[in-house]
Amino acid sequence: MENNINVIKPLVGFGELKFGAEQSDVENYLGEPEEIEDLPGEADESDAEVWNYWKDGHTVFFEKDYDGKFTSFETDNNHSTLFGEKVFEMNEVQLTELMKNNGFKELDAEDEEWGERRISFSDAVMDFYFEEDTLISVSWGVMIDLDSEKAQWPE
Repeated sequence: MENNINVIKPLVGFGELKFGAEQSDVENYLGEPEEIEDLPGEADESDAEVWNYWKDGHTVFFEKDYDGKFTSFETDNNHSTLFGEKVFEMNEVQLTELMKNNGFKELDAEDEEWGERRISFSDAVMDFYFEEDTLISVSWGVMIDLDSEKAQWPE
């Protein structure tokens, strides 16, 4: 049986933890964070509280515009899976195919000025970051309705 703790679930959450969870739910699931930061938002972004779990390779974001609820996640944990596949063992072509085979098709790719390559699927609110053709991190979040600016929390 697959360990459900490191399962990436686009638009839903991470493992059994769903977007929209309270901070206490996240702490019960992942434990106490090793570091907590306040992240000021840009002009079009919300301020956030960020919990870092350095040993596990996880970062959890709680946006203040959404009552401090869990809105996005980032991981560089090599044990993470996506649709049953070990995501950090995949290259860009394999990841793109995996996402498309699971219904996500809104693809954008860009070489960032700091040297990483970003592959984004806007319909999954998901970014994959590569350094020299090696996946180094995955981030994903809850879908936000651009008209109403309301989060579309998973059921």
